[in-house]
Amino acid sequence: MAFFFVEKTPSTMKKAILLLLFLPLSFALTAQIFVDGIRLDASNSSAYLEVVALRKEADGRYHFVADYGQTQDADLTKGDFLTDEKNSRYEFRSQIDGLNFLYENGWEVAQVYVYKDLRRYLLKRRV
Repeated sequence: MAFFFVEKTPSTMKKAILLLLFLPLSFALTAQIFVDGIRLDASNSSAYLEVVALRKEADGRYHFVADYGQTQDADLTKGDFLTDEKNSRYEFRSQIDGLNFLYENGWEVAQVYVYKDLRRYLLKRRV
């Protein structure tokens, strides 16, 4: 309510209008997911994504290896990890923490299965 007590000059009003216009945009922005330096979006990752959670022995945190249809190395430890725009791997406290992060970024779990003693999550892009 302090806005009503500010002197209403054209400059102040312009700033207030711009703030109100750009405020909704800030809520729409989310973290972007990259895999091996490539940003995942509808143009390159289609509707499905498979992720495998790998646990670090040292601290128990998880990293996720992602397959969005790219050619992939057979060795998952050298695989394509979920990263940010600076190519730093995302670390998660648990597998659920990582899945919640992916859900917040537009993906939902469609199927869970075990292959070669690893739980794999098939994710579908939310519309």
